[in-house]
Amino acid sequence: MAGPFQTIPMNDGASADLYLLRYGKDGLLRSPAAEADVKKSLDGVTDVYVFAHGWNNIFAAALDRYRDFATGFIGQRAQFAVPAPGPGPYRPLLVGVMWPSTSFVMPWEQGPVIAGPSGPDSPASAEQEESLELVTSEMNADEDRVLVDAVDGRTAVDGPTAAKLAAILLRNLRATADPDDGSEPPDVEGLLSIWSELDGRPLPERPEGTGSFGRVGSGGASAPPDAAGLSFDPRDILRVASVWKMKARSGVVGAKGVAPLLEYILRSESAVRLHLIGHSFGARVVLSALDAAVVGRPAHSMLLLQPAVNRWCLASKVEGTGQPGGYHSVLSPAKLTQPVLTTFSDRDEPLTNIFHLAMRGKHYGEQPETAAVGDTHRYGALGGYPPLGLDGQTTTCTAVAPGEGRYPLGAPTRVIAIDGGAEVKGEVPIPGHSGISNGFTWWALHDLTRGS
Repeated sequence: MAGPFQTIPMNDGASADLYLLRYGKDGLLRSPAAEADVKKSLDGVTDVYVFAHGWNNIFAAALDRYRDFATGFIGQRAQFAVPAPGPGPYRPLLVGVMWPSTSFVMPWEQGPVIAGPSGPDSPASAEQEESLELVTSEMNADEDRVLVDAVDGRTAVDGPTAAKLAAILLRNLRATADPDDGSEPPDVEGLLSIWSELDGRPLPERPEGTGSFGRVGSGGASAPPDAAGLSFDPRDILRVASVWKMKARSGVVGAKGVAPLLEYILRSESAVRLHLIGHSFGARVVLSALDAAVVGRPAHSMLLLQPAVNRWCLASKVEGTGQPGGYHSVLSPAKLTQPVLTTFSDRDEPLTNIFHLAMRGKHYGEQPETAAVGDTHRYGALGGYPPLGLDGQTTTCTAVAPGEGRYPLGAPTRVIAIDGGAEVKGEVPIPGHSGISNGFTWWALHDLTRGS
């Protein structure tokens, strides 16, 4: 829709317009009239806040999250008399990015799959149906039929079938190096190990001397010896594949869709300050957007709330590859003025217990084959663990209570990791993956954006 979706009142009698911009799964803008209005409205605006939601594309839910965060943030400014970011009147403009993820919660946020069959009208069945549609939406017809026929309505598949499905999913959704950390994708046996671990029991070791089991899914191939006698729950591999799909899509939306808007806001002749806020895979949207954007001047700030990206993504050198992390470029002062503020929490179930399994890649060098299955050091999420590979440019600290202090924003720090799982005055700042709109997070954004 053209024009602001809503106007949020501020305490000084002014107001902040909230615009919603829709993007397709290909990253292309679907709201050209609304974007044109955003650009026209920049005259007289001092600060633009761009928000990107995570794992949820229900319009009303995403809107409520944007509205809740913006309202709390605006109200807290009056509560603590937070100074305006710059001289003169403070005139903010809010932009909410609406991108197609899924309508169900992030995999494993509500715990593991319940064992046993479920009714056709149950939430679990609805989730499986949507996962299946999401995962197969861009497959060729032959592989689509094989996958759908193997998992439709089932809660278990045998080892040979599991290996065939693993090969199909790897070819379609995880065929290249991970853009966050440069790790190569797992092979079929590695993916079966992940699948088995998610099903609640590790894959038994192969008998010594059994060797490789060859190409799976290419006619006459069989499952690896250690998987042959097992059954696998297809709902878990669909959840893994859904994570791969959403991770890739969030990067496309950022790089192809949101980046051009950032380039316009950050053109050299403008003085508008830009602030980027992303939750979960929405963090990858804003990281990808700023990384891809060719800017005339830097964005002012970036707040990542429980980011579903690899903890090495900002590194100057990633362990195992020796290359910079996929988003290291955003730390350049030419891209971003303030340090990145990013939260992590041990209360975040999907990002502390599952993400590193779903995103596990190929093993490196001397690392034992079994060690990487639970390797949070190499494959852990930035929202579950502190960042790595930043060579003294990062600081980890507990959350600052609203109105009671500031974060260490001075050089040489370029990334500040906030431990949202540690209690502060009897409160847990980040109690779960979606617990990201509260006084602690509003205060973190104020600290990044306010004046002296």
